[in-house]
Amino acid sequence: MRGYGPYIAGAALGLVVALALSAGLGLSGTPQLLLFAVLPALGGAVAERLVAARR
Repeated sequence: MRGYGPYIAGAALGLVVALALSAGLGLSGTPQLLLFAVLPALGGAVAERLVAARR
């Protein structure tokens, strides 16, 4: 489980960003769905890459 920590943290951060953008821009429907699908996965992948690059 320890190896998944950076991905989980990045996904959580991506979810927070998605929530903020959705509320700030007033998105609904398909754009909101795409935002919540893409940003957590992207945030997790970026965080995992950053941690791997530092090792």
